[in-house]
Amino acid sequence: MPIAFGPSLMPERSEVRDAEVLALSFETTVDGAAALLPPGMVPAERPGFSVTRITYPSVEYLGGRGYCEVVLAVAARFRAADGDIVAGYAPVMWVDRVGALIAGREFMGFAKLPAELPPIEAAGDARRFEGREEGAPLFEGTASGLVPLSADKLERVNAGASEVVTMGWKHIPSAEGPPDADYPLANVTRWTYRHAWTGDSAIVFHRPDDRAAPFSSRVVAGLARLPIVRPRSAFVAVGDVIIDRAATRRLVGA
Repeated sequence: MPIAFGPSLMPERSEVRDAEVLALSFETTVDGAAALLPPGMVPAERPGFSVTRITYPSVEYLGGRGYCEVVLAVAARFRAADGDIVAGYAPVMWVDRVGALIAGREFMGFAKLPAELPPIEAAGDARRFEGREEGAPLFEGTASGLVPLSADKLERVNAGASEVVTMGWKHIPSAEGPPDADYPLANVTRWTYRHAWTGDSAIVFHRPDDRAAPFSSRVVAGLARLPIVRPRSAFVAVGDVIIDRAATRRLVGA
């Protein structure tokens, strides 16, 4: 943030109510997963990736405005000095509001890109989302055949969601010489879902050229080549989340 005007206004934690989640999951190959991981990370035992569309209705550091994001995460293992970490690594995210883009990039090490993210569409037992850059289609995902989770299954999901770790990588090039910053971070969100459904996953990555989508064309072209061995279950939910920036930490390799 502009240092002449004081420290960042970002709070240590943001509590967001009534967030909406649509997560699609897929199994890929070991080589496909490895191609999206930075040095020091290897694919998890079951190589997979997820594409998650999240709506945050109101966030305090945006003056009460909300924003939307799409997170691509690869199941990964990082060999840290204090023990292995198995978590999702996010090689790319898309957001539709610049304040959230800056905060995620500069502090949390998330590779966030701008996108237009229309509202999630609901039709019967299906939910659909899409993303565009300057009107050019980037991706579209669908969760279908949705059925509600029972109370005991929802309780088990919430137990695991009480601390969700997502790894990022802070990379800031230097004007000359080695990068000014080049290291992994672990970031934490804490979810409490009130309602949840599960179903089937489907995703399509489009291939706009670099004139139509200058920021994301190379990214989605690479993702379109990512092998999908088989879809895994989709997860749709509504609940509350704490974005716990105070828990963000730099990871040191073994």
